[in-house]
Amino acid sequence: MPGREVVVSQMLRKVVCGLALSMGCAATVAHAQAPPIGVSSEIERTSSTTPQEKMGYAEDSNAEIREGERQVSRLLEQARKDGDLEAIECLISRLTSVRALLQVSERAEGSMRDAITAGEEEKANHEFRKIAVAVSKTRMLLAEAQRCAADQDMESGTTVVEWSDQLTEGDPFEAVEISPFDVSIDPPQLSPFL
Repeated sequence: MPGREVVVSQMLRKVVCGLALSMGCAATVAHAQAPPIGVSSEIERTSSTTPQEKMGYAEDSNAEIREGERQVSRLLEQARKDGDLEAIECLISRLTSVRALLQVSERAEGSMRDAITAGEEEKANHEFRKIAVAVSKTRMLLAEAQRCAADQDMESGTTVVEWSDQLTEGDPFEAVEISPFDVSIDPPQLSPFL
């Protein structure tokens, strides 16, 4: 019966579409309930805070950035004592960036306080986001600075190479005959085409 096949086919389509739609909604809900991570999650999590909580967060963040600056400065001082030029260059770069972030964050804290006092919520949120990004970037720079110092500690500083002259007979500058088939690269031991 051709009519029955059409009805079954239409019902099957409706069931498949319904399942797909419900699965899509479930996936969207699961995605929306997933805990956020990273800088944007910190901003999202703290953007709905009260003005007093924002000021407290700004003070804590600036204190954390100052402590990060002190840590990188100590690492730089140690690298200078050790005379490791590569570590010094790396640490100076990180320290300069942390100091710039501290200036940005301190200015943003002052602007945020002024905006909160004036009742400008949008400007206060903007300055708050600057602080959140600055503290996150400072954490990353501190980790990089610690890697610079760790690389310094892993190096022994001195390399000794011993060699002996293996040429005992003949002129080492004697002309060597080069074959036109010599490509100066030895083939691998195994070929993938064998």
